[in-house]
Amino acid sequence: MSRKGLPSLAEQRYELIQQHIIDPEKSPLPAELKEQFNRVLQVARLLDDYPNDTHIINIMLAKYRISTTQIRKDIALAREMFKTNHTFDWDFWHAWQIKDQLELIRECRLKGDLKQWNNAKKTLAMLIGEKPEAIEDPRRMEKNVFYIQVNNGTGEKLNINLDTLRSLSHQDRKTIIDTLYQPVDDAQVEEIMNS
Repeated sequence: MSRKGLPSLAEQRYELIQQHIIDPEKSPLPAELKEQFNRVLQVARLLDDYPNDTHIINIMLAKYRISTTQIRKDIALAREMFKTNHTFDWDFWHAWQIKDQLELIRECRLKGDLKQWNNAKKTLAMLIGEKPEAIEDPRRMEKNVFYIQVNNGTGEKLNINLDTLRSLSHQDRKTIIDTLYQPVDDAQVEEIMNS
């Protein structure tokens, strides 16, 4: 639990926490944050043995005189700071392996070691794996027809196929565009809004 105005452990700079880990005797952290760090470290160790938070809360309540809310904050911070057996991030690990393999391929290429280069490419192909089969959309190849609705000056609506509009001459397109920019009165606006 931190005093008002004192930044929490999560807001501390990495270097201060690192100094505390390396040399706890000469730690730059305030006493409250040292205690919280020790609690968070203990929670991180408990997370490996007790994946259920209620067990950890009961153990921490028996050991420290703090609230359940504070223990839950410590558990969340421990999960963020320390990777445990129960929070293994497979996607991060997989991306890291692929990145590492790409660097190896680049280094082998620059060195001119073609044998290692080919082996690294094979390993990368194994890491990436096969492209998952996608279900083909049966309607994907259907032709879609798009219409542009034009209201001519008499209030008559005209649907023009987009392909037809593309095939018109420049003069015919200009006539349609001029028709689109004709001023309308209130009755026509009301009719357009109601349609």
